[in-house]
Amino acid sequence: MHCQRCGYLLFNLTRPDCPECGEVYDIERYRFAPGSVSFHCPHCDQPYYGNDVQGLPVPRAFDCAECGKRIHLGQMRVVPLRPDAIGWAGSAWDNRRRIGFWRAWWDTLTSTLLRPSEFYRPHAGRSTLEALYFAVVSMYAGFIPAALLSGLVMIAFGAFVTGAAGAGGGGAAPFPLLTGLMVILFIGMVLYFPAMMLFVVGGIWTLAIQGALAVLAPKRRALGDTYRVLLYSYGTYALNAIPICGSNISFIWQIVTLINGIKEVHETSAARASLAVLWLLGGFLLAYLAFAILMFTAVLSF
Repeated sequence: MHCQRCGYLLFNLTRPDCPECGEVYDIERYRFAPGSVSFHCPHCDQPYYGNDVQGLPVPRAFDCAECGKRIHLGQMRVVPLRPDAIGWAGSAWDNRRRIGFWRAWWDTLTSTLLRPSEFYRPHAGRSTLEALYFAVVSMYAGFIPAALLSGLVMIAFGAFVTGAAGAGGGGAAPFPLLTGLMVILFIGMVLYFPAMMLFVVGGIWTLAIQGALAVLAPKRRALGDTYRVLLYSYGTYALNAIPICGSNISFIWQIVTLINGIKEVHETSAARASLAVLWLLGGFLLAYLAFAILMFTAVLSF
């Protein structure tokens, strides 16, 4: 259980601030393996044990069974019960240097996909760069296989068209030229798409969500917290590696993950979080339908 600023070991401390650097820490932002630590009453040292998904006592505040005094988790001393006891602050991704890059990425990905509320509840994220790094890795993990598969299909189709045209004497473009164009297209897509989604689309979407929260959730957190939630929701783009339907699944799953993240981080209701996330998408959809109807009407008038 290390200080997130200086790395000092925080076990067995009676005050919630690091003796080394003075950083105030919150036990609720840590998670522990079940049975690896105990939490002790600050008045009588009665031990308690974690019973939720974070390995923390529930409820967080209660009357001590031994001395009867009111205590809160933040006042309690955390004592390791075995040599390998570890308190993880934030997500596995924040601790990848300790547990390994791919394990940290996989654990964080599965948490955002399958347990988004549990992931965001103790973890708003302290570093935008860390969240951005996770989003980039996840997007490339899904987009590169999808782009390769699409490129192979297009190359195969180009080879078929070239062969058919050659057999018919039509003088089609040579196959190497088509292959080169496919490679250029692939490289351009790989370099361009993630940057556009993370910075252009992501920036606009973050501002739209934060603007809606200004009305819907007056006690909202900062803009940076919203952007970090959005960046972690891009983990769903790893599902783009699934052939044919991966892009549709990843986008829908991102919406679900993002709503859960906004709800937990900004401590608002699911309905308000949904409205904050979806209002811009709904506006684009209505504008698109209006444009399509207008064009259809114009075509019929001729």
